[in-house]
Amino acid sequence: MFVRFLGFSVEAPKAISVEEVMKALAKQATNYESFDEAGRFLFVDTESDGEYYLGLIVTVKSQRTFCELREAGSSFKVQVNKLDRNSNIMEFNFFIINKESGVGLYQHYHQSCSIGQGMNLIKKRFNELKGQKREQKKNDLIAGKKNADKAEKMANKEFKGFFKWQLLIRKEKLASVLKELEHIKALEVDLSYLEPDSKEFGQLSGFVIKQKRKFSFGKKFSPSSLIDLIVSAVNRSKTDSGRVFGVDEDGLDRIIKIQNNPDNFGEFGYDEVAEHINNLDVLSFQSSWIIKNLREVCQNHSSIFKAKIK
Repeated sequence: MFVRFLGFSVEAPKAISVEEVMKALAKQATNYESFDEAGRFLFVDTESDGEYYLGLIVTVKSQRTFCELREAGSSFKVQVNKLDRNSNIMEFNFFIINKESGVGLYQHYHQSCSIGQGMNLIKKRFNELKGQKREQKKNDLIAGKKNADKAEKMANKEFKGFFKWQLLIRKEKLASVLKELEHIKALEVDLSYLEPDSKEFGQLSGFVIKQKRKFSFGKKFSPSSLIDLIVSAVNRSKTDSGRVFGVDEDGLDRIIKIQNNPDNFGEFGYDEVAEHINNLDVLSFQSSWIIKNLREVCQNHSSIFKAKIK
């Protein structure tokens, strides 16, 4: 089993910035009572590194036994082992996010917390902050003699927008990534030239150097019927940027950013990585071997991780 470093980016509106969300997560107490329904909890550090937010997602499994296969003469036997009461089987996922660009790396291995599930933990905190800000603003406006309905509309308008994330892949890997989606919603591409669709826009052709086009797909079309067509269109076009919008197997919205960067930014054997984090205190995760390696990869690919994703 391999542990891989995957590239991704995040964004949030100015009214509730990524910085504010990450700082709120860093202050959030984490204990056994704060697990989500999947047994996951999140540690965030915004202070240790001047350039990156550092994070660790720990998933605790409820099972109390595990099986191993032992050699017994010319055959094998299944040995069932029990954990002691102070132990739990766990999964680990480390990540870092550049504070300026919002581009980061996520460490993942098979059956561990997916990047979509991990980003959903951050999105959940974003939504909580948005709700709190709206409620506080509404109450302030009502205290200032504003009508309650109008106050709510004004508060909702001031604190709007969503937390978004997208996976970074190269064109050559687009087909394999799209096969993981349950539904493909749309394809959006940036073209480096303009070909007017109608005479109303013809007069702009001499001034515009880039055109954005978005193609939306109905739910009746399966990913298998669209993947080859999307990949072919992207490869034939003169696009220098593109995104595919879809829904993954967990029912989560997913955005895939197409650009010329490595498919993954590092690959290690699971046993090697696990050995490096043996006896790690999760409250000191920022000094771990994995965080240091994620940081080093970002330094080696600074043109990607320090660039704004548009």
